[in-house]
Amino acid sequence: MRLVLVPSPFVGPSSWRELERVLPCSIAVDYGGVVAPDWYAGVAQRIVHQVDEEPWVAVLHSSAGGFAPALVASARRLSGLIFVDAVLPYPGASCLEIAPDAQIQDLRRLTTDGCLAPWNEWFEADPTLHWIPDPRVRAAFMADLPRVPFAFLEAPSPAGADWEQLPAAFVQLSKGFAANASRAEERGWPVRRARLNHLAMSSDPLAVADLLRGLP
Repeated sequence: MRLVLVPSPFVGPSSWRELERVLPCSIAVDYGGVVAPDWYAGVAQRIVHQVDEEPWVAVLHSSAGGFAPALVASARRLSGLIFVDAVLPYPGASCLEIAPDAQIQDLRRLTTDGCLAPWNEWFEADPTLHWIPDPRVRAAFMADLPRVPFAFLEAPSPAGADWEQLPAAFVQLSKGFAANASRAEERGWPVRRARLNHLAMSSDPLAVADLLRGLP
């Protein structure tokens, strides 16, 4: 089964490239970022256009978890979902509706000319220095970071529950996603946990590849 590695809209496909190199039958998909007006459906359609000719599993990192309902609505041969240190779907709601108020205010301050600052600038100190120690890999990751329109955060994800009918699993890489891993367990999904970091697919791809094997 082919694993389609879907990056967060706040980073780029380079976030998955190191894992793609070591994990057979995987592809790090480049969907070209999020674009108005079809913020979610457009991403799903561009991914499906690239990969839907044979059965596949969507491996969704971080905020890409929100694309699951749109992917299921667009694809014919999608057979499973793996959420990797990811948000769980929020059909009918927007990113702003599920985010803490403090984070929303921070993101507003990080917005200039209608676009968010690059993701690594959202923190007091750039986390990529510790999370991606290899300078070559880190440079590729940084070169891929988009400036995402703030309007994406305000756009509702497509409503619908069809995504809940597919087999799903959760892989927790960092402490920040412990609550989502617990929510996945409550749904009866397989959950695998590791003490790595949020970008471990770039810094420790072999470990992440082992965590993905056999899922969902």
